[in-house]
Amino acid sequence: MSEEKKEVVTEMMEQSVKEKAQRQPKDAKKRAKRAGHVIACVAAVLLVGGVGTSVGMNVMLMDQMNTQNAKVSQFIDDERARQAKEAEQESTYQEDGFKVMDQYEIRSTTNISDAYLKDDPSGLEGEDKETYDMAKAVLDQIIKDGMSDYEKELAIYDWMVENIGQGSGHTITMPGQNSQAFTPYEVLKSHSAVCVGYATTFRLLANMVGLDVHIVHNDYHSWDMVKLDDGEWYQLDIYSDVNGAKYRNFNMTDEMARNGHEWDGSSLPEAKGTKYSYAVQNAVAVKDLFEVPAKVREAFNQKSSSLYFKFPKMLSDQELALADQMMSLMQQAMYSLPGADSRDLSAAWIPDGEDKYVLAIYINNYSESGSALGDAVPEKVTQMTNKINELFGSQVMDPNEGGSVAEPMPMEEGTASEKTADVPMEQEIIGGADGPAATFTATEADAMEKTVNEAMNSETKETEEKGEE
Repeated sequence: MSEEKKEVVTEMMEQSVKEKAQRQPKDAKKRAKRAGHVIACVAAVLLVGGVGTSVGMNVMLMDQMNTQNAKVSQFIDDERARQAKEAEQESTYQEDGFKVMDQYEIRSTTNISDAYLKDDPSGLEGEDKETYDMAKAVLDQIIKDGMSDYEKELAIYDWMVENIGQGSGHTITMPGQNSQAFTPYEVLKSHSAVCVGYATTFRLLANMVGLDVHIVHNDYHSWDMVKLDDGEWYQLDIYSDVNGAKYRNFNMTDEMARNGHEWDGSSLPEAKGTKYSYAVQNAVAVKDLFEVPAKVREAFNQKSSSLYFKFPKMLSDQELALADQMMSLMQQAMYSLPGADSRDLSAAWIPDGEDKYVLAIYINNYSESGSALGDAVPEKVTQMTNKINELFGSQVMDPNEGGSVAEPMPMEEGTASEKTADVPMEQEIIGGADGPAATFTATEADAMEKTVNEAMNSETKETEEKGEE
């Protein structure tokens, strides 16, 4: 046996014994320690004289050594097999060429982004050249000189949320019209997309401005992760934000993304950046939770979709529990506001990278859809709705009204909690089942209920008084 192999065998044998000892109880560790001494002795003999050359070597020791050598060889083989299996698993992760739902293929667009970076599209033709021209037109519109990586990413995200619908297509079929667009060519041409279309189009536009992007996927969904100038990766799911709350799935860590997404991350970089979280970038400082309800009420009036609050210090368990109660109270109070029939509240704690959390509150508006009216003029849609109702004697809802069946009832005197007593209260709106189990005092609960009612009632009464005038 060569000196090099002897050293390798000795090192692996000792490491194996150490690892086993760490997993055993104390009495077993003692046995492992004794076994380690035996192995050390055997290794010493190997290093001094080699197998079969040591004068006076005991026959029993030779048998033990041969048995141990066989075990070590098996250990080496098993370790190599394990490493080979891991390498194979990594190599089998497929980005380009993978078909989500066995239908929507993730296709490479590297030739298009490379042509843009080189400012030389001469090698492109057909759909690739047309895709290049459409993508370049978008970037010319939204990307400005001096933008940071984050600003470029945000500009692309905003444009896609505002301009790409979720593949609703046309009621009347059109030759060449694809309501299930999943390539950047189809997406930029039709302004509609399935999830793969969002993921591949974002990747193309981001690659064209120099950003590194991976498409993350499972069997039924796909989204993106992007590397920004802090050297960290962030996950974003534009498709899910189009008809939900804007920025809710923008620049998430892996931990945040796993609350609603599933994927095999063994071959992908870890997303753990917090600096460019939208919540961290846009958080407003507040003194305590009691400042929040008035700001939420104002955002509701302005039809904002998200708010972010940072606190002077990490909230206590009691304050975290009070935050849950605050969200429940605001959700109930909001039901009685005009125009609230298609909206609701949700919230999440977002890590800020400094051992504190930002409170993100989302106002979800389910009546808004990026492609509900398509290119139709809203006034003409209302006119057409009225004409059809007149001719057919029907009561078809105007799509401009987001499906509202009746005018909301004005708020009567009394508190929001009295008017919504039949609405079940969710105790853990923030943080889910793993949220804090702490309680808060009756005084704090009463104070928060009063704060919420004042915030929600005051502007409603103002509106009613102006209407009477």
